[in-house]
Amino acid sequence: MSTLKKSFLPALALALLAPFATGCGSLVEDRIDTICNCEDCGERDFEEYEIRVNADYDVAATYDCIELIEPYWECQLERHECKDRHYEDDNDECGSEREQYFQCLDAKSSRDLGPY
Repeated sequence: MSTLKKSFLPALALALLAPFATGCGSLVEDRIDTICNCEDCGERDFEEYEIRVNADYDVAATYDCIELIEPYWECQLERHECKDRHYEDDNDECGSEREQYFQCLDAKSSRDLGPY
């Protein structure tokens, strides 16, 4: 087998498998898109939600609570409410996931959480 073919095959395999490894999008992107699809976000609103959702995810990562924010957000993606172009998390249906996530934050923080 020629050297060109040997170097081409791994690159081809990687290119073919990459879409399956990365999925259709991240949970952060899915949450932002869900909120903005409901609220019909303009560019400025989209950027604001992008900052807020990324900040929430960064806090979860900082406190080592990623494994708990993900099921909470996945539940919200399935059960959120969109009323009159206003997105609302469904904390009745996703209450246990939310509680577990906030317990993780509380356990690893020496500071009181803010209102958000």
